[in-house]
Amino acid sequence: MSQEKKIVEDISSLLVNANSQQHDIDVSEDSILKVWVKDISFLDAQGALKECVAVSPTGDVEIDLAGYWKYMLNTCIEKTEPALSTAQIYALKPEVASQLTALLPQPGDLMTGPLGDGLDRRASCR
Repeated sequence: MSQEKKIVEDISSLLVNANSQQHDIDVSEDSILKVWVKDISFLDAQGALKECVAVSPTGDVEIDLAGYWKYMLNTCIEKTEPALSTAQIYALKPEVASQLTALLPQPGDLMTGPLGDGLDRRASCR
């Protein structure tokens, strides 16, 4: 006989963490960029897919990675130190931007989650 599971008592365990996580990105040997990254919700993950995946009437799938990263940068980056505007974040050098995007959910993470199984796994900004 299996034991009956109890109903969740702590509702906050079901919700996205409201606090962002601070990360340091190496810019040079002696300088960093501080970035605060927040978790995304189920609807945020769906929004990311809407921004980057288009299916034609013939069933062809087109992926727009630039649209995906713009959405994720806008959604997940709460603030930076020094303070960067959205335009400045979009204009980061590739070596800095690659460190930043490594902290965020990757496109494949969302494709297997929301599209594959209704988001059994929680997508989050790392």
